[in-house]
Amino acid sequence: MEQLTMENLNLGENDSKEITPMMLNKVSRKPFKIESIDPAKDKEREMSVFTHAKKLSEYIFVITEKSPKKYRWSIITRLQNTTIEIISNLYQANFEKEEQRLYYQTRAGVCLHLLNHYTEVAKKLQAITTKQMHYIGRMILEERKLLGGWVKSVKK
Repeated sequence: MEQLTMENLNLGENDSKEITPMMLNKVSRKPFKIESIDPAKDKEREMSVFTHAKKLSEYIFVITEKSPKKYRWSIITRLQNTTIEIISNLYQANFEKEEQRLYYQTRAGVCLHLLNHYTEVAKKLQAITTKQMHYIGRMILEERKLLGGWVKSVKK
């Protein structure tokens, strides 16, 4: 059986031939193809401070998905919103110059300290496990180092 294409149908404006749903199902189309959705494979690579902050945020969203309902609208929401705020401040800093950049970098640093506090509170309330708390702590420490390096490189 021959596969139909829109050209094979040969329908003109004055053509009285009716297209049936069966005919449309047989029409072949070019497959939809996404070249790259991974930012690491794109030509422009993000700074590691951004990718690490995104991984931290993603991890917190994953582990808090199954947290107790009684904490979801308090400490869990704070954890999630703070990670988003960190990323937001980093992007703001990236598009600013000098003093404004330092301002947003400082805000991101403050959010990292807050995130550390919220993580400890979440652990005390047993909303996250000890292992998860330690992993988040290591990620926060690494993010602080990356952020500190970025601040130093800008001050030079």
